[in-house]
Amino acid sequence: MKKKIPLDTKLSVKLTVRERNIILDETFCDPRLVRLASVDGKHVLFEWSLDEIEDVQGFVAAEANHTDNKQLETTLDRIFLKLQVYLDSYDDREE
Repeated sequence: MKKKIPLDTKLSVKLTVRERNIILDETFCDPRLVRLASVDGKHVLFEWSLDEIEDVQGFVAAEANHTDNKQLETTLDRIFLKLQVYLDSYDDREE
């Protein structure tokens, strides 16, 4: 069951520095979304709403589906699944 959260609640999304760089360098994701983060050792913490997570995930999926580079595709698929956990865990929609 998804946890209900208020609309536009920001969630802390943890990615590696490498994953962040791949999103920034290999997708058409808005760079402002990916640049605003805090670094925590080997990880980067983003404060994203569910809509922002879904937007980033869409750009990741699009690149994974269009790249000819199998290693990049695998990495993008992993990032996609990591973001999906947030979308599967939370719900900010009003009923």
